[in-house]
Amino acid sequence: MFSEIRAVFSRRYLLQNTALEVFMANRTSVMFNFPDQATVKKVVYSLPRVGVGTSYGLPQARRISLATPRQLYKSSNMTQRWQRREISNFEYLMFLNTIAGRTYNDLNQYPVFPWVLTNYESEELDLTLPGNFRDLSKPIGALNPKRAVFYAERYETWEDDQSPPYHYNTHYSTATSTLSWLVRI
Repeated sequence: MFSEIRAVFSRRYLLQNTALEVFMANRTSVMFNFPDQATVKKVVYSLPRVGVGTSYGLPQARRISLATPRQLYKSSNMTQRWQRREISNFEYLMFLNTIAGRTYNDLNQYPVFPWVLTNYESEELDLTLPGNFRDLSKPIGALNPKRAVFYAERYETWEDDQSPPYHYNTHYSTATSTLSWLVRI
């Protein structure tokens, strides 16, 4: 069983750094939640020294399994590989999702992908036309001018002393929204 382990990532579960996700040779993964961070560290040091695998240009060291997403991003070679077109957009986005702690094993942290297209009517999609892509400089909630005004006004007129002002009252990825989408598939 241990010989089948290809990568080990530390994970957050319910906003706590108490979980591990173990990736196997058969392309499956399992997520374990532990009582505390000390237990996570003990488990990592009792597993094979695989780090986060060989795909990201990182050393196969146990300390890499415990690294923060920022450390993994800065130390990997994935951005350069993507810029040189050695990996696809999907592979790069999956890398970003994976190191950020997003996983198919936790509905609260399901992988996310940018919504980039606006044209869902054409029989054939011309990827050279800028009009077929959404404005990525704005969040989804600001693409519709009426909604943008609504959220901006709510933020500016916020009067609750107990809670700081905010634009959007829900996160884009929750267990409920993930389940809603999965039921449709």
